[in-house]
Parts: sequence; C-alpha cells; structure tokens
Amino acid sequence: MRLIKTCCTLFLVFLLLGCDKGDDGIKPIADFWESHEPFELEYNLPMGLSRSEKFPEMATSMGESDLIEASGLVISVVNSGYLWTHEDKGNSNEVFLLDAATGETVAAYELTGIPNRDWEDIEIGPGPEAGFNYIYLGEVGDNNRVYRNYKIYRFKEPVFDESQRGSTVSIPNEEIEVITFTYPEGLRHDVETLLLDPWTKDLFLVTKRDFFSIIYVLPYPQNTEAPSQAIRVGEFPFTRAVGGNISLDGKEMLVKTYEFIMHWERNEGETMVDMFMKTPKLAPYNPTEPQGEAICFDENKGYYTLSEFSNAIVPVLYYYNRERP
Repeated sequence: MRLIKTCCTLFLVFLLLGCDKGDDGIKPIADFWESHEPFELEYNLPMGLSRSEKFPEMATSMGESDLIEASGLVISVVNSGYLWTHEDKGNSNEVFLLDAATGETVAAYELTGIPNRDWEDIEIGPGPEAGFNYIYLGEVGDNNRVYRNYKIYRFKEPVFDESQRGSTVSIPNEEIEVITFTYPEGLRHDVETLLLDPWTKDLFLVTKRDFFSIIYVLPYPQNTEAPSQAIRVGEFPFTRAVGGNISLDGKEMLVKTYEFIMHWERNEGETMVDMFMKTPKLAPYNPTEPQGEAICFDENKGYYTLSEFSNAIVPVLYYYNRERP
C-alpha cells in the first residue's frame, strides 16, 4: 500500500512539473511535501558502496587558505574562477571570495547587522527573482542543541570588481532575506549540510549528530515573514554529515562526512526523493583532511574541498577534476 501511495504521489509531482512553470521555468511542488512519507535506507558506508570512476583518486592542491575555520564552499556563478566560503561559529559575519586557482582570499563581504551565530554551509542558485543567482547561507549549526530556531540568509550573489580586491564590502541589511524555521515536535538539530535543488528551489538540511543523518526540507516558496516548520524527508544510513552540494544543473549531489565523500546522480524527471533513495558511489577523498567540512562542484562537475585549520595543518584548497561524464 505504501509503494502504491508513493508512486501516486510522484506521478502528481510530474504533473505539477509539467504545468505552467512561471517566469523562471521553475515550478514549486509544496503540495508534494505535504503528503510525503519519510523514508529509511539501508546500505553500509563504506563497504556497501562501489567507487566512482568519474574523478581522479588523488586531489590537486590549488594552494593554501588563510581562513582558520572554513565551513562551507560553493562555486561563484557571476564571478568566473572564484568560490564563496565562510567561517563558522563565533567568527566574522562575512562571506569570502576565493581564487579557485590559488586558494587566495581576494575580498570579504559583510552581512550588515547579522552576527555569525553558527554559519555552517552555503549554497547558490535560483531564488525569488528570475534572472538572478542567490547565495543561501545557513545559520544551522547547534552543537549543544540549545537554539529555539534556525535561519537561512538569502541574498543576490555579489559581483566582484577589481577595485574590491583586498577589501571588505558591505551587503546592506535590507538586501538580505531571512528564512527562519524550526523542526517538528520541538526537536533541535546540529546541521552542517545545506542543499538547494535548482529545479524546484527547495532547500534541504542534513543533520550531523543524530544516530542516522536526518533529511529535512523547506519547500519553495520559503516564508521570510514568519517562522516555518521544516518537513522530515527521510534519513540516510550514515551519520556525521558535515557538508554537501548539488551541481548547478541539478543532476548530481555530493555529501561528505569527515572520512568519506558520496556522489549521487539523478535523471530528468526524477525528484530529490528519487536521488536521495539511490545508493551513492564513493567519490575520492585523498588526502583526507584533518577537519574537512567544505565541498562543492565546479561548473564542469569536478569538485573542491577545504578544511578548517586543525592539528597545526594549514588548510589547502583541493580540486578533483571531472574525468568522465
């Protein structure tokens, strides 16, 4: 009976996706999530996974980073050749633009009036206004599970100008939207993985400290006027998820723990649930970083990783080139 209900629900999603898609060609599917039943998965990490052959076994070192606690990473769309990152709890309220070829920090962008309570991950993609890319910055960390609510800050991606090199640029508070949310049943979670589905603009959160990492969703359009409640999607059969990213074309996903990186793919017409429920492949993670919490695809679907400073090891920006489609 559950399988029949799931199939019917997915059929409804496909019908919705085929209807009027609005100015940006993206159709929200909030009705799908209202009837969704959370799933559970079974596979063993790492022994139950095959290895991906799409990437080289060894990473290329692009250069050292001067950031001490880099926690999230995402490719820049409007600034070719650059990456966005940030630091986590207690650090400055800035996002940093890195040179993808060297790891150098070229400029900082301060979120005016917004402290860094515990920023843990960052994503980029479509948002409320068609034709623009938005940065989504997740204030979703909660090591001690003490916060009553959590926030995701959304703002249009800044355009870098050479006159800004080496300086700090302010992003006005009025240009930053705040998505405030809670979890069902008053639960509190420590989250370090934020994912944006560019096909639907839904936001996903993957918990870190639960026995199995739980997946939640904030369906688009996210409420920026009042707090909303995240919806439980399901759970992975592993724990300690510390970072993730969905490719700009929406067809691939990376999620990492401190020891492993997993890689998923989905086909046209498949939902995020379809991709979550597939068994991933192990992507290379060599060298394993001392406290690697940041990962992202580039435009060609190779990927970068970046660690915090740990055990007196200076963080290095690593790159895994895409060798096969």
